[in-house]
Amino acid sequence: MINKELIELQKGCLATCVVIQNEDCKELDSKIIVNAESNYNELFTIFKENSNNEQEINYFVISRIDKLNESLQNKYYQIVKDREFYGYKLPKDIIIVLTVKDREGLKNISQELYHLCVVAF
Repeated sequence: MINKELIELQKGCLATCVVIQNEDCKELDSKIIVNAESNYNELFTIFKENSNNEQEINYFVISRIDKLNESLQNKYYQIVKDREFYGYKLPKDIIIVLTVKDREGLKNISQELYHLCVVAF
C-alpha cells in the first residue's frame, strides 16, 4: 500500500527519489511516466518535450526499474542525483518516483541508486 504522505515529504528534496510498487503508480496524479528500459534518445525526447510544458507535473515516474541490470540503472542514478538530463533540468518541486514489482524488486535496484531512495510501500 502506497504511503502518500511519505511521498509528498520528498517534494523539494534534492538527490532523492521514492520507490513504490508498479500498481500504485495509478494513484499519482499529474505525472510523466518513463519506462526504465527507454534508451538515451527516448529519454532526451521526453525531457526536451516536457521542459517547455506549461502544465504542472508533480511526479517523474521511472517505471519498472527492477527490470534493468545495475549498469543500465546508472543513467537514472545521474538523473536522480543531478535532477537533470543533458542540460534539461527537472522542476524543483517534482518528485522522482521509481516503481518495482514488489518488495523483492528492491533487491534489484543498484546500491548507488538505492541510497538515494525512500521506500513508500
